[in-house]
Amino acid sequence: MRRPRLIYYNDAHHFHAKRIDPMLTMNKLRQPVDEVLSTGVDLLILGLGYGDVYFHQSNVGRVVGEEKDTWENYIDWRIMRMVEDSAGMGTDQVRENIRYAREMGMPLFPSLKMQDTARQGDERCGWLKWKYGKDVCFGGDDSDRNTWAYDFTNRLVQQDKLAMVREMLEDYEADGIELDFMFYPVYFRPGEVETNVATMNDYVNEIRNLANQIGRAQGREIPIAARVAHRRDDNLKLGLDVETWLDEGSIDLVIGQVSEFLLDTGLPDVDWLAAKANQCGAAAYIRSPRYVYDERSVNPDIEMYRALLQNLHLKGFAGLYFGYLGWPFDDYEYKMLRELANPQSIHRRNKRYILQPKELPSGSNETPQLRELPIPIIAGETTSVSIDVADDIENAITEKEARNAILTLRFEFFCIEDEIEFWFNDVQLPREDAEVTDERAMHMPKLPGWFGGEIAGPPSSSMHWFRWSVDPALVRHGENVISIEAKKFEPTAGFARKLNGVELRTRYKEFERPQGFDMPRIQSRS
Repeated sequence: MRRPRLIYYNDAHHFHAKRIDPMLTMNKLRQPVDEVLSTGVDLLILGLGYGDVYFHQSNVGRVVGEEKDTWENYIDWRIMRMVEDSAGMGTDQVRENIRYAREMGMPLFPSLKMQDTARQGDERCGWLKWKYGKDVCFGGDDSDRNTWAYDFTNRLVQQDKLAMVREMLEDYEADGIELDFMFYPVYFRPGEVETNVATMNDYVNEIRNLANQIGRAQGREIPIAARVAHRRDDNLKLGLDVETWLDEGSIDLVIGQVSEFLLDTGLPDVDWLAAKANQCGAAAYIRSPRYVYDERSVNPDIEMYRALLQNLHLKGFAGLYFGYLGWPFDDYEYKMLRELANPQSIHRRNKRYILQPKELPSGSNETPQLRELPIPIIAGETTSVSIDVADDIENAITEKEARNAILTLRFEFFCIEDEIEFWFNDVQLPREDAEVTDERAMHMPKLPGWFGGEIAGPPSSSMHWFRWSVDPALVRHGENVISIEAKKFEPTAGFARKLNGVELRTRYKEFERPQGFDMPRIQSRS
């Protein structure tokens, strides 16, 4: 298959099965495919249910509803009814969407979660754990969640996942399959990871050989995608030697799932993934975070996603991997899915390059981040921070399509009487040229409640914004350096000052409807 430009992941329950009330219809069952048709999405990835319990009529895995008669949770009852009703229609969620997607010209890969931590006998416990219990898991004290994680040195565990791969590729004739290593990323006991890297390499290669075998029998090539961590070292800490998988041709598509919660348009620690994938004839993608620390909204706007995509394209990535957009899709979601399939089409569109604050380590995100914000402003010192821009500004200037860029710096507890100088790429920005605004009690929009980590930026504070209109000739393709030279502080103001946010907005002469006096964009005539 050709390299997809935009991949969309539907987990099959949060954004499908949980939303369906009886009675089930084919129209409802096909919604994962219908909602991405006529967008830029050219590969749909569909989840296979819970971690180890499935929504299709599997002959090898436990199906929702087996060994359970009464449903205390309303949402899970809905899922059970979808599974039951689709079986009554002679099909299931996965089979019908694969069939319908093929009819509509949309490749579809099922997504197999490689790990699961449900306890033996639980609602989401699969048959393997149901039968063997801790013998196929890490074992130990039940207070440790890893106790019920599958041990991938156990051949029964490997065979169980292989059986599901075979069912999807051979029986369901899926176009390919995604191996999701990020659902609960732990595969070997502590102290045994390094010695089992080869074990996982051999296992992923075994999946490759199985796909090749099935492909030869069916007269087709079957691609394999793997979702992994976006940092090389984070993968190796799990026993996932992604570079060897690529070298050996075990995978065709690799998706780096960013561990952080906030979207940063720079992503400085992903270059290795694109470089290795391209070297091996594979394609690399990034599954980016979906939230920002920003006074306007917790959701990144289209200009931020454009900046991210442009940076990723420059690094050699084939595209973005989206998922979990608001459902059902509205204008915001469709704008994303329409625009972000082709970086060439947005190279002369306005973009917002942003820097985000550090996040305190939590869960799998224990690698030190390269983020610098928030940065203390110290009297007598110069504070510098850089922001990467992928736009070809020089060419846009030559063709007279570049407008002035907008540089915005956000400060916590700024003292307006301090003596401070501002520099952008070694050119001083006159303070009197800045548009300065302030808010004594700035409250950031609340992040989703399920986010359990901590962000270094405060949820509320007194903020100042300094905003300059910058000659586009000052903006560099690549690293742009902002420097803040604190020459002298007002002696009566003893509070700490910090640089809290940076945004560089590149602007062009876009094709857009004109503005009238105090009016929104003029509506086109029908």
